[in-house]
Amino acid sequence: LHLDYEESSRYHQCLDNLVRNTVKNDDLSRRSVEKALQESILKAICTDTKSIALEVRISKVLDELRKKLSRKSITYSCYIPVRGLKTEELPSFIGKIEFAVFDDFQADKFRSAISKHTVQKDVKLKGFEEHINNDLKDNVFGIISVEAKDYEAAQILAQKNLRIVLDILNYYSDMIPNHPSAWVYLPGDLKPYLFQALILNMEDEASYNFPSIRIPPFMELAISRITEADTKLSIGFTFINNLLKKKNQNKFEQTVITAIQWAGRAVVTKRREESFLLYAIALESIILADNSHTELSYRLRIRIAHLLEEDFDSRQEIIKTVRDLYDLRSKLVHDGKYEITELEHRSIRAITRGCITRICLDPIFQVMVSPKDLATWFDKQVLS
Repeated sequence: LHLDYEESSRYHQCLDNLVRNTVKNDDLSRRSVEKALQESILKAICTDTKSIALEVRISKVLDELRKKLSRKSITYSCYIPVRGLKTEELPSFIGKIEFAVFDDFQADKFRSAISKHTVQKDVKLKGFEEHINNDLKDNVFGIISVEAKDYEAAQILAQKNLRIVLDILNYYSDMIPNHPSAWVYLPGDLKPYLFQALILNMEDEASYNFPSIRIPPFMELAISRITEADTKLSIGFTFINNLLKKKNQNKFEQTVITAIQWAGRAVVTKRREESFLLYAIALESIILADNSHTELSYRLRIRIAHLLEEDFDSRQEIIKTVRDLYDLRSKLVHDGKYEITELEHRSIRAITRGCITRICLDPIFQVMVSPKDLATWFDKQVLS
């Protein structure tokens, strides 16, 4: 089908609405939704079914589409490659994720699954063995089970959950005393390298320097170093690890985990200004979790609505859209100067660590279930 601009816009709007109203918890990929929608459109206009009344044909197609999109999720066991973990301590569990080396035991699980296939079993097994030898053997993987409706959604969910744990590990890795940078990451996210420059002395123009800085990670992370630091210094890792194991975290626990994620990303970010911003976001995400910035948001969305739309209904729609976008912006952006000194960076890092550690260790906060509980506690402290 060839769509003009207006038809294409209507099609994508329909697809967006369909994804928004049918996909919950990212358990179905956008690609699967679009494929099902395209199949439904083609069936509805198929010339072989023109003898059937249009209303009947469309009703039948919509029923089939509804069944496809509302099908039951199934369990996928996902193996996502991870870099930067010390293999001698594996397998190891952090939260619900097992970190393990892909060895013969892991490979046998896939061989068993392939043996149950009735189509091209030998070809698939040969391809899998080549894949093991070239890409999988002796590499570290994060293994996690997720509930999803297709393979792509399962991969997205698995990576999302894995990144949470990697961010948390990087946050706590930075708190190990006298420990060179050791970060964990997904392939393509980070890579150690040697940053080299050439500096010429303009006073005498007869001397120069060739400085080089090694960009971390310097070494592989040993999870045991984090647990040892937590035992000696009480940095809160055990508390967070127990939260990650819970099936359902309450709103306050989710807020704490989110704050540590932002701080973990701040640890591995190479530019100081970006790291400073991420630490600030970590602070705001937990300290101001109940603050919606109502007045600023209201002023912004009303002005944009009058600037872009003419009629009431269109303005109402743009107000809702801007409000949602501004809520996202408020979590990501703050005012500040562009260049950050090392002292300023160290200060915000120390403050962020102190707030997170206090909230993780103090029993007063461990019983909270909502960011509003924290806000109430702050109010009481001010009033007293």
